[in-house]
Amino acid sequence: MSSPAAPPAPPPVQGTTKKHPTLPDRYVFSYGPQKVYEWEQSLEEVTLYIDAPTGQLPKERTASYIVVHILADRLQVGLKGADRHFIDEKTFDKVKPGESSWYLDDGVITIVLAKCFRGQTWEGVLCGHATNNGTATKDATNNNNANRQGIRESIDPFTKQEMQRSLMLERFQEENPGFDFRDATFNGEAPDPRTFMGGVGYNNH
Repeated sequence: MSSPAAPPAPPPVQGTTKKHPTLPDRYVFSYGPQKVYEWEQSLEEVTLYIDAPTGQLPKERTASYIVVHILADRLQVGLKGADRHFIDEKTFDKVKPGESSWYLDDGVITIVLAKCFRGQTWEGVLCGHATNNGTATKDATNNNNANRQGIRESIDPFTKQEMQRSLMLERFQEENPGFDFRDATFNGEAPDPRTFMGGVGYNNH
């Protein structure tokens, strides 16, 4: 007698990524009205800010009760002794675990992910991601345990252009330190900062 089929995995949580209302180049990923985390990126790193569940943690040595595992293509965040992580997802792309880090400061878990591909524009932090028309660009269902929902971030084309513009200006400033590109604009779409004009230096450094 064959065993019953496993129930289908729940659909991934559909969220939205929008610019932070006051901090330039920072974005807020929300699910409905609830903020999940904030994040920002540079040519080399993606920095994630998560409000720690301080009400569930002791006031002394609080960081020792938080568990953060940064893997090459996955991020796990949870509390010591809990039966599951409250974040356990694949990252947008590969990172360098040995050059990544995390710390707790003023009730915020700050996680710094070193990009494997320097200059790459991350359209979000966690998989799976979706285009603005809702079509998944990465398989979110297979990236999550069958008994929990995954996270799907979604950005619109304008937001992606804002991200690429910021990274391009950072690259121009790095390559031309004697100039000020803060007010520079692009005619048309901002190019890909990783591949423009032969590519950013040290793509795989």
